[in-house]
Amino acid sequence: MSENDPLLGLMDDLLQLELPDGLASVTIEVEADGFAVSVSRQGKTTRATTPAATHEEDPVEKTQRVHATTVGLFSAAREWSTGDAVARGDVLGGIQSLGHVAEISAPADGEIREVLVTGGAPVEYGQALFVIALR
Repeated sequence: MSENDPLLGLMDDLLQLELPDGLASVTIEVEADGFAVSVSRQGKTTRATTPAATHEEDPVEKTQRVHATTVGLFSAAREWSTGDAVARGDVLGGIQSLGHVAEISAPADGEIREVLVTGGAPVEYGQALFVIALR
């Protein structure tokens, strides 16, 4: 385990674990103190296949969560839906706190996979607001 950062050490330990037989892949997501990391790992399958039958693995979709940067009331810039395209820097909404509005922007190009909070809802610092599938 890493002595410098317990979270990175935990990720190192998780990556070194052996996957059970038959498990093709595993995704580990860790969120703590406003920091989120997602690690996907492919394992070896022990399924018997005939030469004529090939099995193609679906590519793992890369996603990124957009988190609240402050505590307050969230208001969406518009009505976001699953599948809406976003570009890096697009304003997704804002969080109003003590008369100030902190803009929430898309961190990368992609499309909205999940809207995790509705307009007018109170949010906490670090709370996930959106999931974006990266291009």
